[in-house]
Amino acid sequence: MDLRLLLLTLCTFAAGLAEAILTGVLPSLAADLDVSLSLAGQLTSLYSLSFAVAAPLLGWLTRGADCRHLLVVTLVVSAAFNAGAALSPGYVPLLLMRIGMAACSGLLIMQSSLLAVELAPKAQRGRAIGLIFMGISGALVFGVPAGVLVDEWFGWRWIFAAIALYSLPLAALLRFALPRRALDSAADGAAYRRQLRDPALNLAQLVSILLLGGHFTLFAYITPWFEQVAGITDSQSIALTLLLIGAAAIGGGYLGGWLSDRIGHRRALVVVPVLFAASMLAIPLTRAVGQRWLLLCALMVWSTVSWMISPAVQNYLLGSDPDSGSAGVALNTSAMHLGVVLGAALGGAVISLAGIDWTPWVGIALVALSVLCATGSLWLRREPADSPPGLEAAHG
Repeated sequence: MDLRLLLLTLCTFAAGLAEAILTGVLPSLAADLDVSLSLAGQLTSLYSLSFAVAAPLLGWLTRGADCRHLLVVTLVVSAAFNAGAALSPGYVPLLLMRIGMAACSGLLIMQSSLLAVELAPKAQRGRAIGLIFMGISGALVFGVPAGVLVDEWFGWRWIFAAIALYSLPLAALLRFALPRRALDSAADGAAYRRQLRDPALNLAQLVSILLLGGHFTLFAYITPWFEQVAGITDSQSIALTLLLIGAAAIGGGYLGGWLSDRIGHRRALVVVPVLFAASMLAIPLTRAVGQRWLLLCALMVWSTVSWMISPAVQNYLLGSDPDSGSAGVALNTSAMHLGVVLGAALGGAVISLAGIDWTPWVGIALVALSVLCATGSLWLRREPADSPPGLEAAHG
């Protein structure tokens, strides 16, 4: 493995930690800051919205910058925001620090993905993007349980302090290991306009929004779904199930990149949503059968495939229009978080109006729409004949 790609993966691991770390510590944080649990939860919701806004904006503002210098500076600034969160005297200062973290995380993930593409051979571009997303999924699997333990032993403030301490030596390693390099295709204003004016590329962005929206329609409420629908009620069983489906997710990003390299970015754009629709449909069907081990298998496959979509979409955006591909990746980084917000909001509405057992079915409907968007994107960018997978990977 290229050490430079591994360091970029560790970089996105830091970004993933900053985003997901509050998942398991909201009750103690809310009690310490003397705010309601719902208000404390807005620290995550507003993080996602800030991330979605900041990623393309900062991508445009930093166009043409040296990637190594930008990543190092962003990691250091992110460490400062995490240190500020650890020292925050109240809710509002902590919220401001979270917004700063979101901006830094968006830039870190976007720049890491684009630099990984330029460092990897062309035929392995999808796998390089997938490796970057393994850092984010790894943060969800290992970071959230570790955060719970740190909170229990030392308090939630030490979680942010630990992220800051992790980021600083990583910034030093990036400084010495990465080459000085500006992106070949900068995300300037013309590139953003080119992406936003292309209906086919807009449909590809909708694939991410709708698929992740469908995923989070259920995943945002997975614990109460376990308790009320699946009959998994004791805390140890829930924790073990979450650990297993989280562990299954780690390889999803790499698999998505590998599949995109293997069958070509055009085919992967449709195949991954179809696989995800099938895996999500299996959840209520296996639950109805009543065999818990079948349900667990379905949940693990569903979790894995959910991480395959981002490398597939980003490789498609880069391969479809290389001149504006970096702007497409920046926009896709925002699209993913818009999907999270959409899914969480829609899932909450479904629970209020129809009941929690309907959440996977509504999610499946969104994923089905993502398949239609993927098909429409390919149709609008139809080619005289599809290249063989190997040729497309070499030239896409």
